[in-house]
Amino acid sequence: MRIIGTCLAISFSLVLIYGQGPLKEVNYQQGLDYAKAGKYQDAVTSFTKAIEVQPLDAYAWYNRAMAKNMLGDYETALDDFTTCIGLSRGYEKVWYNRGKTKLYVGQYDGALFDLNQAIQIQRNYPEAYYYRAYLYELKGLYEFACVDYQNAAAKGYPVPQDKLLACKDTTYQGLLKNPLLKLTKMSRSKRYGTKVKRAIPIGCFENIDRYLLLLRSPEGNYVPHDPPQKGTLVSVKITYQCNGKPASKTLYFDCSKACNPEIIKGFKTFKIRPDYKE
Repeated sequence: MRIIGTCLAISFSLVLIYGQGPLKEVNYQQGLDYAKAGKYQDAVTSFTKAIEVQPLDAYAWYNRAMAKNMLGDYETALDDFTTCIGLSRGYEKVWYNRGKTKLYVGQYDGALFDLNQAIQIQRNYPEAYYYRAYLYELKGLYEFACVDYQNAAAKGYPVPQDKLLACKDTTYQGLLKNPLLKLTKMSRSKRYGTKVKRAIPIGCFENIDRYLLLLRSPEGNYVPHDPPQKGTLVSVKITYQCNGKPASKTLYFDCSKACNPEIIKGFKTFKIRPDYKE
């Protein structure tokens, strides 16, 4: 599976809990083994069986959520993280990863709430400071964003140098000024986004990652894609399932035009859900 990297630095790494707690149920251990081997769908199946046996085990809910995230199944991962929090509210990584997942699906206020909770539990949490900074940047709260970027860097997180340099400029040039937060309009043209002359107006390179995160396949699933390469006119190959069969397209993004993207014809975005904070 291809994972987005690039400038947003928001691709998932699986954080699994090894050797903690009394759970020895065989399906749970199989889930850990599958996840470690990169077999995330098998891991989800095994963790589901473990939950059926021990439904109050917070680790099984957490690890199933993480495996779902690796598959791009963010919406049901949120449900699993929420169940885990109900069973174990004091574990900072659950709040942190639920916050990141809310960021991916466009629940920005809820994401900020969760990252605040993670930092309250663990003050020395550079990753949480970084993603809270990114959320503040998306919201245009640049002073708060810069404080958190600097905190994250001081605590050892590899904050991109362009972010730190932008924070030294009192006008905050270099930080996002017109971020893509949601996709709401569907294109009626089959050529939209798939031809150079009908490239998607995206405003800036950073918004390409946001667009691809928010895009869902015709069947409502995560859309794997190649990492975008910086430029003014950017092409990205996506792969997906359509009527149960594998398919692919090349999308074109125009960074020189104001951000006003539409969903490519036949595709979807996340369903609008309440931005729950707890």
